[in-house]
Amino acid sequence: MDQLVGAETYAAIDRVKAELQAVDQKLAALPAPHLIYSAASYFPRAGAFRPSLEPRPVSLLVRGSVSTPGAPASPGALRCVTFLTASFDIPPGSDEGARRAALAQWIANRNNVLTWRSIVNRIWHYHFGTGIVDTPSDFGRMGSQPSHPELLDWLAIWFRDDAKGSLKKLHRLIVTSAAYRQSSADRTDGVKLDSENRLLWRMNRGKLEAEAVHDSVLAFAGRLDLTMGGPGARLFAFKDDHSPIYDYAKFDPDDSASYRRSIYRFIVRSVPDPFLERLDCPDPSGLAPKRSTTLTAIQALTLLNNPFMVRMSQHFAERLQKENDGLPAQITAASQLMFGRAPTASELKEYENYAGRFGLANLCRLLFNTNEFLFVD
Repeated sequence: MDQLVGAETYAAIDRVKAELQAVDQKLAALPAPHLIYSAASYFPRAGAFRPSLEPRPVSLLVRGSVSTPGAPASPGALRCVTFLTASFDIPPGSDEGARRAALAQWIANRNNVLTWRSIVNRIWHYHFGTGIVDTPSDFGRMGSQPSHPELLDWLAIWFRDDAKGSLKKLHRLIVTSAAYRQSSADRTDGVKLDSENRLLWRMNRGKLEAEAVHDSVLAFAGRLDLTMGGPGARLFAFKDDHSPIYDYAKFDPDDSASYRRSIYRFIVRSVPDPFLERLDCPDPSGLAPKRSTTLTAIQALTLLNNPFMVRMSQHFAERLQKENDGLPAQITAASQLMFGRAPTASELKEYENYAGRFGLANLCRLLFNTNEFLFVD
């Protein structure tokens, strides 16, 4: 073999190895690269799939059949919106970016009142539990009629012209209004005339969403991670088998991933998080313009016995004991944090008796299950 290769070849190999070793040392001295999470615009073609910068031609289908394409379709919007031009003023053959920009400009056009109405209605829906149009994703013929059409139009124009599209100003306007600041107490005359409270004669009671419960529990326990951005968090044990396994029961509640806000959690469409699902978190495999709100016994059992709730109750108790001296002060602090008020004399007595028998951590589990914590009243 030495006679076939020769000494010069071996010497050249040694020099290349030395050069590669020097390069590896220089690369190792460099700082770690930043991670960037983005979609790829370039990838090999696979059948009808093409990179986004090479959009495939779209044709009108004769009688809806893919085997009989008709004339090519040009970029445009809805012709039924008569107060805007449906066709886009862009050169023929424009790339994907130009077409998307044209659509965005059409949607955000100041004369497109559908957009402004839709935005203010959805914000109203989040604050009151029901929008002025209670089908927030359907303003068409199959949707509901607005309960206050003049108010919807006024809010849309105010948001567009006065607030200049500022969502912060819109939120401030709504939460400082007399309608929002009403009590949620029932009135006999109101129930007789408007049992669904569509005319807002009182404030609607709102239950915390599943994600808000999760994040609030972390905040009280002193474990909420407010870090913004970055990769999502897996709240399950994952096994990459021929059929992937997502096991939420084996996930450690004290894992640092568990402390991140719910907005950063990985969502598995085929296997929802059982904890959040029990608290009315919508099925991630479908669209949910409006969330359902239920009250079930299994929700109470989940808030009492889920490993996440049990562990966070222990952390909450440790925080109270660290920051306050004596059981009465710890219970008072817990009530102030969770309910924004001090406990009444009878509550303090009952809480002390309960904590004395079962421990402060179990009292925290009990408080996490109260209506005053779960409902915005």
